[in-house]
Amino acid sequence: MSTAAAVVIGEALTDVVREANGTVHSRPGGSPANVAVGLARLGLPTELLSCLGPDANGDALREHLEASGVTLREGSAAAPARTSTAEARIGPDGAATYRFDIDWNPGQIQLDPVRLVHTGSLATAIEPGAAAVESALGAAHPGTLISFDPNVRPSLGLPRDDVRGRVERIAGLAHVVKMSDEDLEWLYPEQPVSDVAARMHDAGVALFLVTRGARGCAFSTARWTSEIPALPVTVADTIGAGDAFMSGLLYAILTADADPALRDGAVLQDIAEAWAATALRSAAITVGRHGAQPPFLADLGGVLPLRGRRSVVEGHHLP
Repeated sequence: MSTAAAVVIGEALTDVVREANGTVHSRPGGSPANVAVGLARLGLPTELLSCLGPDANGDALREHLEASGVTLREGSAAAPARTSTAEARIGPDGAATYRFDIDWNPGQIQLDPVRLVHTGSLATAIEPGAAAVESALGAAHPGTLISFDPNVRPSLGLPRDDVRGRVERIAGLAHVVKMSDEDLEWLYPEQPVSDVAARMHDAGVALFLVTRGARGCAFSTARWTSEIPALPVTVADTIGAGDAFMSGLLYAILTADADPALRDGAVLQDIAEAWAATALRSAAITVGRHGAQPPFLADLGGVLPLRGRRSVVEGHHLP
């Protein structure tokens, strides 16, 4: 049986980063791996179920995960011939765009009872692994909190309707769902955020969050909505920002022992706002650094008090 508090399922890969000035270098990455590193650095015993090749990139990723305290569990299928890569091009504003070379086949996934299972990104989009992830979530222990960040990648060239269908099926299995504003624009073009939020809550999502870059985040339950501005920061690059938000949020939820309440759909607004403030702080620290480098607990400074929040009365939806 796993001794982890959290299990993250998904890709660990090498980011080949091309800076705006022409410099090229490699860094460890992959959205699920970044979330696992963020959780472990914040002191939560965390296991990552992933697929790494027997090559130099795979060895570097194994070292990176171990150094951050993540326990790596490699998939039950045969190891890929090579470790997956993502080419990240950094624009003058620090924003990253990606091109992927991915092999994702974890085999059958068996989940022990744990407090949290998180997944998303390429692991929930690329076959044959996506179907295995969906099946594992459907069979998860009822006492497990499930979180999901679709982190959609239009550059994969997958049909929008297929991706949206998978996202909605997995969201229907999750208690916490985070999307970026870019995810929303691609998945639900020209639809108001309020309509998407209502769709998520109708599917059973207890807490739905939308990250908006420099504009902070908006979040809701079926009963209330709120939004919090981002912290001021000098951006080095945006690699791993959404993942650091996710790990900060999940850390705040678990350290508050709020996973049972979330599973039951009982989320108090002021408490969720404190979680979101912690998540935004985690993201702000990360965008101030080059590469996906989520904070350690000493950097984060614990769950934060609220500053400048905007609340919307019960019964209204996200703007």
